[in-house]
Amino acid sequence: MYKFCWRMTMSYNARKLYIIVVLSLLIFMNWCCFMTDPNWAVALAALMTSALFFNRIADRLLHRLQERKHLWATLILALICYCIPYMNSIFHVLYTLSMASVFYPSEHVLRIKDETDSIIRPLELLRKILRNYF
Repeated sequence: MYKFCWRMTMSYNARKLYIIVVLSLLIFMNWCCFMTDPNWAVALAALMTSALFFNRIADRLLHRLQERKHLWATLILALICYCIPYMNSIFHVLYTLSMASVFYPSEHVLRIKDETDSIIRPLELLRKILRNYF
């Protein structure tokens, strides 16, 4: 987990790869939902997923979902969508994005990375990042 946190914080390409993996998982889930029961909710879930193709939108969304009130609101909305039979595909999108935002580095951690002392003491920086990551 240390390597994962370190790479996600220090490397923009690792964060981009994480978004691509989450996006491919969402595309696969949308495809499965479309093959089993195509309806308007699957089309809405596909539109929500296609918005994530833009890295800036996905990055902002994952940062925004890290705030507690947005995360809880998204999870409650996901549970409501889960209770309605034909809205399962929207549940999958909302729940996957909520869980992906938990492992995405917060803006506070990214600000710690950019401190001037971080280059001099990398072990202390690693401890700070791990303490503030979750």
